Amino acid sequence: MNELLFVNASQVVTCAGPARARRGAEMRDAGILKNAAVAVSDGRIAAIGAARDLQDAYANAEIIDCRGGVLTPGLVDSHTHAVFGKPRFEEHEQRAEGLDYMEIAKRGGGIHASVRDFRDRSEDELYNLAVPRIRELAAYGTTTLEIKSGYGLTVDDELKALAVIGRLAERMPLRIVATWLGAHEIPHEYRSSDARRAEFLDLLVNAMLPKVVEQGIARFADVFCEPGVFTIDETRRILEAARAAGLGLKLHADELKPCGGAELAADLNAVSADHLAAISEKGIAALASSDTVATLSFSESRSRHQGAP
Repeated sequence: MNELLFVNASQVVTCAGPARARRGAEMRDAGILKNAAVAVSDGRIAAIGAARDLQDAYANAEIIDCRGGVLTPGLVDSHTHAVFGKPRFEEHEQRAEGLDYMEIAKRGGGIHASVRDFRDRSEDELYNLAVPRIRELAAYGTTTLEIKSGYGLTVDDELKALAVIGRLAERMPLRIVATWLGAHEIPHEYRSSDARRAEFLDLLVNAMLPKVVEQGIARFADVFCEPGVFTIDETRRILEAARAAGLGLKLHADELKPCGGAELAADLNAVSADHLAAISEKGIAALASSDTVATLSFSESRSRHQGAP
Protein backbone atom coordinates (compact mmCIF):
# COMPACT_ATOMS: atom_id res chain seq x y z
CA MET A 1 0.00 0.00 0.00
CA ASN A 2 1.36 3.40 -1.04
CA GLU A 3 0.70 5.93 1.71
CA LEU A 4 1.54 9.64 1.98
CA LEU A 5 1.08 12.02 4.90
CA PHE A 6 0.98 15.75 4.19
CA VAL A 7 2.01 17.81 7.23
CA ASN A 8 2.95 21.38 8.19
CA ALA A 9 0.39 23.12 5.96
CA SER A 10 -0.65 26.57 7.17
CA GLN A 11 -4.17 25.77 5.95
CA VAL A 12 -5.95 22.71 4.59
CA VAL A 13 -8.80 23.71 2.29
CA THR A 14 -11.44 20.96 2.24
CA CYS A 15 -14.22 22.74 0.27
CA ALA A 16 -16.64 21.04 2.68
CA GLY A 17 -18.87 24.09 3.11
CA PRO A 18 -22.68 24.21 3.02
CA ALA A 19 -22.81 23.76 -0.79
CA ARG A 20 -21.75 20.17 -0.18
CA ALA A 21 -24.65 19.52 2.16
CA ARG A 22 -27.40 21.44 0.40
CA ARG A 23 -27.58 21.97 -3.35
CA GLY A 24 -27.95 25.61 -4.26
CA ALA A 25 -26.56 26.90 -0.98
CA GLU A 26 -23.92 29.60 -1.17
CA MET A 27 -20.47 28.30 -0.41
CA ARG A 28 -19.40 30.90 2.10
CA ASP A 29 -17.25 28.42 4.00
CA ALA A 30 -14.37 26.85 2.07
CA GLY A 31 -13.84 24.39 4.89
CA ILE A 32 -10.45 25.78 5.93
CA LEU A 33 -8.66 23.82 8.64
CA LYS A 34 -5.54 24.78 10.56
CA ASN A 35 -3.08 22.49 12.30
CA ALA A 36 -4.38 19.64 10.16
CA ALA A 37 -2.69 16.89 8.19
CA VAL A 38 -3.93 14.85 5.22
CA ALA A 39 -3.32 11.14 4.74
CA VAL A 40 -3.42 9.62 1.24
CA SER A 41 -3.64 5.89 0.56
CA ASP A 42 -3.31 4.45 -2.95
CA GLY A 43 -3.92 7.83 -4.55
CA ARG A 44 -7.04 8.70 -2.54
CA ILE A 45 -7.52 10.93 0.47
CA ALA A 46 -7.94 8.57 3.40
CA ALA A 47 -8.15 10.92 6.38
CA ILE A 48 -7.93 14.55 7.46
CA GLY A 49 -7.20 15.37 11.06
CA ALA A 50 -4.72 16.50 13.66
CA ALA A 51 -1.17 15.79 12.61
CA ARG A 52 -0.31 14.01 15.85
CA ASP A 53 -3.22 11.59 15.42
CA LEU A 54 -2.55 10.81 11.77
CA GLN A 55 1.18 10.34 12.34
CA ASP A 56 0.35 7.49 14.71
CA ALA A 57 -2.25 5.98 12.39
CA TYR A 58 -0.01 6.26 9.32
CA ALA A 59 3.35 5.56 10.89
CA ASN A 60 4.73 3.98 7.70
CA ALA A 61 3.60 6.71 5.35
CA GLU A 62 6.01 8.90 3.39
CA ILE A 63 5.99 12.36 4.99
CA ILE A 64 5.39 15.32 2.65
CA ASP A 65 6.35 18.60 4.33
CA CYS A 66 4.12 21.41 3.03
CA ARG A 67 6.49 23.98 4.62
CA GLY A 68 3.73 26.39 5.60
CA GLY A 69 1.99 26.38 2.23
CA VAL A 70 -1.72 25.98 1.59
CA LEU A 71 -2.94 22.46 0.85
CA THR A 72 -5.94 22.69 -1.44
CA PRO A 73 -7.87 20.47 -3.85
CA GLY A 74 -6.42 20.71 -7.34
CA LEU A 75 -7.76 23.62 -9.37
CA VAL A 76 -9.24 23.02 -12.83
CA ASP A 77 -8.73 25.89 -15.30
CA SER A 78 -11.17 25.01 -18.07
CA HIS A 79 -10.56 27.94 -20.44
CA THR A 80 -7.12 29.31 -21.33
CA HIS A 81 -5.22 30.64 -24.33
CA ALA A 82 -1.81 29.92 -22.84
CA VAL A 83 0.03 29.42 -26.15
CA PHE A 84 0.62 32.85 -27.68
CA GLY A 85 3.43 35.22 -28.54
CA LYS A 86 3.33 38.93 -27.77
CA PRO A 87 0.96 40.15 -25.01
CA ARG A 88 -1.47 42.90 -26.00
CA PHE A 89 -1.09 45.13 -22.97
CA GLU A 90 -1.72 48.30 -24.98
CA GLU A 91 -5.32 47.21 -25.50
CA HIS A 92 -5.99 47.60 -21.79
CA GLU A 93 -5.34 51.31 -22.23
CA GLN A 94 -7.62 51.46 -25.26
CA ARG A 95 -10.42 49.77 -23.32
CA ALA A 96 -9.89 52.17 -20.42
CA GLU A 97 -10.29 55.03 -22.91
CA GLY A 98 -13.71 53.71 -23.90
CA LEU A 99 -13.07 51.61 -27.01
CA ASP A 100 -14.97 48.34 -27.13
CA TYR A 101 -13.48 45.08 -28.32
CA MET A 102 -15.00 45.14 -31.81
CA GLU A 103 -13.67 48.65 -32.47
CA ILE A 104 -10.19 47.57 -31.38
CA ALA A 105 -10.47 44.57 -33.70
CA LYS A 106 -11.46 46.83 -36.63
CA ARG A 107 -8.27 48.80 -36.02
CA GLY A 108 -6.19 45.66 -36.32
CA GLY A 109 -6.07 44.72 -32.66
CA GLY A 110 -7.70 41.92 -30.72
CA ILE A 111 -7.34 38.39 -32.03
CA HIS A 112 -6.00 39.64 -35.37
CA ALA A 113 -2.96 41.16 -33.67
CA SER A 114 -2.19 37.90 -31.92
CA VAL A 115 -2.66 35.97 -35.17
CA ARG A 116 -0.12 38.12 -37.03
CA ASP A 117 2.40 37.65 -34.25
CA PHE A 118 1.70 33.93 -33.82
CA ARG A 119 2.21 33.07 -37.48
CA ASP A 120 5.73 34.51 -37.40
CA ARG A 121 6.87 32.37 -34.47
CA SER A 122 8.28 28.85 -34.55
CA GLU A 123 6.90 25.93 -32.59
CA ASP A 124 9.96 25.91 -30.35
CA GLU A 125 9.63 29.62 -29.61
CA LEU A 126 5.95 29.28 -28.72
CA TYR A 127 6.71 26.30 -26.50
CA ASN A 128 9.45 28.16 -24.63
CA LEU A 129 7.15 31.14 -24.09
CA ALA A 130 4.38 28.90 -22.74
CA VAL A 131 6.49 26.87 -20.28
CA PRO A 132 6.87 29.56 -17.56
CA ARG A 133 3.17 30.39 -17.79
CA ILE A 134 2.23 26.75 -17.23
CA ARG A 135 4.71 26.39 -14.38
CA GLU A 136 3.25 29.43 -12.65
CA LEU A 137 -0.27 28.04 -12.97
CA ALA A 138 0.90 24.73 -11.52
CA ALA A 139 2.64 26.53 -8.64
CA TYR A 140 -0.68 28.09 -7.62
CA GLY A 141 -2.49 24.76 -7.50
CA THR A 142 -3.80 24.14 -11.02
CA THR A 143 -3.73 20.42 -11.72
CA THR A 144 -5.87 20.29 -14.88
CA LEU A 145 -5.54 22.90 -17.60
CA GLU A 146 -7.41 23.35 -20.87
CA ILE A 147 -5.46 25.17 -23.60
CA LYS A 148 -7.01 26.36 -26.85
CA SER A 149 -5.44 26.93 -30.23
CA GLY A 150 -6.97 29.77 -32.24
CA TYR A 151 -4.19 32.24 -32.97
CA GLY A 152 -3.09 30.54 -36.18
CA LEU A 153 -6.27 30.34 -38.31
CA THR A 154 -4.51 28.45 -41.11
CA VAL A 155 -4.23 24.68 -41.32
CA ASP A 156 -0.48 24.68 -40.68
CA ASP A 157 -0.56 27.30 -37.92
CA GLU A 158 -3.42 25.64 -36.05
CA LEU A 159 -1.61 22.31 -36.20
CA LYS A 160 1.49 24.13 -34.93
CA ALA A 161 -0.47 25.47 -31.96
CA LEU A 162 -1.86 22.05 -31.12
CA ALA A 163 1.60 20.50 -31.46
CA VAL A 164 2.86 22.96 -28.84
CA ILE A 165 -0.02 22.05 -26.54
CA GLY A 166 0.79 18.38 -27.06
CA ARG A 167 4.42 18.94 -26.07
CA LEU A 168 3.33 20.83 -22.98
CA ALA A 169 0.98 17.99 -22.04
CA GLU A 170 3.84 15.50 -22.24
CA ARG A 171 6.36 17.53 -20.25
CA MET A 172 4.56 19.75 -17.76
CA PRO A 173 3.61 18.57 -14.23
CA LEU A 174 -0.15 18.82 -14.69
CA ARG A 175 -2.90 17.40 -16.88
CA ILE A 176 -3.36 19.44 -20.06
CA VAL A 177 -6.37 19.10 -22.37
CA ALA A 178 -6.25 20.57 -25.90
CA THR A 179 -9.09 22.37 -27.68
CA TRP A 180 -9.11 23.24 -31.38
CA LEU A 181 -10.32 26.82 -31.81
CA GLY A 182 -9.67 27.27 -35.51
CA ALA A 183 -12.93 29.22 -35.60
CA HIS A 184 -11.63 31.93 -33.27
CA GLU A 185 -12.00 34.69 -35.86
CA ILE A 186 -12.52 35.27 -39.59
CA PRO A 187 -9.02 36.10 -40.88
CA HIS A 188 -8.62 39.41 -42.67
CA GLU A 189 -7.79 37.61 -45.90
CA TYR A 190 -11.27 36.02 -45.89
CA ARG A 191 -13.30 39.11 -45.00
CA SER A 192 -13.37 40.79 -48.41
CA SER A 193 -16.63 39.17 -49.56
CA ASP A 194 -19.34 36.68 -48.63
CA ALA A 195 -17.78 34.23 -51.08
CA ARG A 196 -14.40 34.46 -49.35
CA ARG A 197 -16.06 34.04 -45.95
CA ALA A 198 -17.76 30.90 -47.24
CA GLU A 199 -14.36 29.66 -48.40
CA PHE A 200 -13.01 29.95 -44.87
CA LEU A 201 -15.97 27.99 -43.49
CA ASP A 202 -15.28 25.28 -46.04
CA LEU A 203 -11.59 25.34 -45.09
CA LEU A 204 -12.43 24.85 -41.41
CA VAL A 205 -14.81 21.96 -41.96
CA ASN A 206 -13.31 20.17 -44.95
CA ALA A 207 -9.56 20.80 -44.63
CA MET A 208 -8.57 21.92 -41.14
CA LEU A 209 -10.85 19.70 -39.05
CA PRO A 210 -9.76 16.41 -40.70
CA LYS A 211 -6.09 17.35 -40.18
CA VAL A 212 -6.74 18.21 -36.54
CA VAL A 213 -8.44 14.87 -35.95
CA GLU A 214 -5.63 13.04 -37.76
CA GLN A 215 -3.06 14.81 -35.55
CA GLY A 216 -4.85 13.37 -32.52
CA ILE A 217 -4.06 16.06 -29.92
CA ALA A 218 -7.31 18.06 -29.63
CA ARG A 219 -10.15 16.61 -27.57
CA PHE A 220 -12.60 19.47 -28.06
CA ALA A 221 -13.65 21.95 -30.72
CA ASP A 222 -14.65 25.54 -29.91
CA VAL A 223 -16.15 28.42 -31.92
CA PHE A 224 -16.32 32.14 -31.15
CA CYS A 225 -20.05 32.62 -31.70
CA GLU A 226 -20.66 36.36 -31.73
CA PRO A 227 -22.11 39.03 -34.06
CA GLY A 228 -19.27 40.11 -36.33
CA VAL A 229 -17.47 36.79 -35.90
CA PHE A 230 -19.30 33.46 -36.43
CA THR A 231 -23.08 33.37 -36.76
CA ILE A 232 -25.34 30.85 -35.08
CA ASP A 233 -25.72 28.88 -38.33
CA GLU A 234 -21.98 28.91 -39.02
CA THR A 235 -21.23 27.83 -35.48
CA ARG A 236 -23.72 24.98 -35.68
CA ARG A 237 -22.19 23.75 -38.95
CA ILE A 238 -18.64 23.73 -37.56
CA LEU A 239 -19.57 22.09 -34.26
CA GLU A 240 -21.80 19.45 -35.80
CA ALA A 241 -18.93 18.52 -38.13
CA ALA A 242 -16.56 18.41 -35.15
CA ARG A 243 -18.92 16.18 -33.19
CA ALA A 244 -19.26 13.83 -36.16
CA ALA A 245 -15.45 13.68 -36.25
CA GLY A 246 -15.31 12.63 -32.61
CA LEU A 247 -14.51 15.88 -30.79
CA GLY A 248 -16.34 17.28 -27.77
CA LEU A 249 -18.00 20.67 -28.15
CA LYS A 250 -17.45 24.07 -26.52
CA LEU A 251 -18.57 27.60 -27.40
CA HIS A 252 -17.38 31.14 -26.85
CA ALA A 253 -20.95 32.36 -26.36
CA ASP A 254 -22.74 35.67 -25.76
CA GLU A 255 -19.58 37.46 -24.74
CA LEU A 256 -20.19 40.89 -26.23
CA LYS A 257 -23.86 40.75 -27.22
CA PRO A 258 -26.68 38.28 -26.55
CA CYS A 259 -26.98 36.36 -29.82
CA GLY A 260 -28.29 32.94 -28.88
CA GLY A 261 -24.92 31.30 -28.28
CA ALA A 262 -25.92 29.90 -24.90
CA GLU A 263 -29.12 28.47 -26.36
CA LEU A 264 -27.14 26.86 -29.17
CA ALA A 265 -24.70 25.34 -26.67
CA ALA A 266 -27.58 23.80 -24.75
CA ASP A 267 -29.23 22.55 -27.94
CA LEU A 268 -26.00 20.87 -29.07
CA ASN A 269 -25.39 19.47 -25.59
CA ALA A 270 -21.98 21.15 -25.58
CA VAL A 271 -19.68 20.49 -22.66
CA SER A 272 -19.55 24.21 -21.89
CA ALA A 273 -20.61 27.69 -22.97
CA ASP A 274 -17.86 30.13 -22.05
CA HIS A 275 -17.64 33.88 -21.30
CA LEU A 276 -21.42 34.66 -21.19
CA ALA A 277 -20.93 38.26 -20.10
CA ALA A 278 -23.90 39.35 -22.26
CA ILE A 279 -26.09 36.27 -21.87
CA SER A 280 -29.86 36.80 -22.08
CA GLU A 281 -32.48 35.53 -19.67
CA LYS A 282 -33.50 33.02 -22.32
CA GLY A 283 -29.91 31.83 -22.55
CA ILE A 284 -29.69 31.45 -18.77
CA ALA A 285 -32.86 29.37 -18.78
CA ALA A 286 -31.55 27.20 -21.60
CA LEU A 287 -28.32 26.43 -19.76
CA ALA A 288 -30.14 25.85 -16.48
CA SER A 289 -32.24 23.12 -18.08
CA SER A 290 -29.27 21.45 -19.80
CA ASP A 291 -26.11 19.60 -18.83
CA THR A 292 -23.92 22.29 -20.44
CA VAL A 293 -21.60 23.99 -17.94
CA ALA A 294 -21.60 27.80 -17.82
CA THR A 295 -17.96 28.95 -17.70
CA LEU A 296 -17.95 32.58 -16.56
CA SER A 297 -15.14 35.09 -16.99
CA PHE A 298 -15.40 37.91 -14.49
CA SER A 299 -13.05 40.28 -16.34
CA GLU A 300 -15.12 40.32 -19.54
CA SER A 301 -16.67 43.72 -18.92
CA ARG A 302 -13.21 45.27 -18.93
CA SER A 303 -11.02 43.35 -21.33
CA ARG A 304 -11.03 40.62 -23.91
CA HIS A 305 -8.09 38.26 -24.62
CA GLN A 306 -5.34 40.74 -23.80
CA GLY A 307 -2.76 38.09 -24.62
CA ALA A 308 -3.05 36.29 -21.30
CA PRO A 309 -4.48 32.86 -20.51
